[in-house]
Amino acid sequence: MGEERRKSVRIKKLLTVRYSYSLDKDEKKWDMTVIKDISETGMSVTTHRPFSPNEIMTFLIKIPTRPLEWIEFTGRVVGSEELKAISGESVRGAHITRIEFINLKEDQEELIREYITWFLSKEGGKQK
Repeated sequence: MGEERRKSVRIKKLLTVRYSYSLDKDEKKWDMTVIKDISETGMSVTTHRPFSPNEIMTFLIKIPTRPLEWIEFTGRVVGSEELKAISGESVRGAHITRIEFINLKEDQEELIREYITWFLSKEGGKQK
C-alpha cells in the first residue's frame, strides 16, 4: 500500500453539489451531482464528462450544518478519470473528478473544517 499523500482528513459523505464550467469564453453550463468525499483542501465529485487538469470550476454546495443555503466555492481540477465498476469496466458517461479548493475565504475554510469535525463526531471518526 502506498504512502498517504493527503494534507488533510478526507471523509466519505455524499453531499449535493451544483457545478459550472465553461463551454467557451462566453457561456457556462451548470450541472448537479454529489460529492464522493471532501476534505479541507478539496473533494472528489462524479461528473458526466472528463475535465482537464487545472480547469477552474465553480461549485454550490449544500452542507448539513447550513441546510438552507448554497455555499459557493471555486476549485481547480487535479484529475478526472472514468469511473470503474467493481468488475473493472468503465461506467459510460461517469467520471470521478478530483478538485482542489482555491481562493477560499476564511469563513469558507472554517465552515468546511467545522463540517468535517461535526461529521467525524457523529460518525464515530469514520473517514476515508
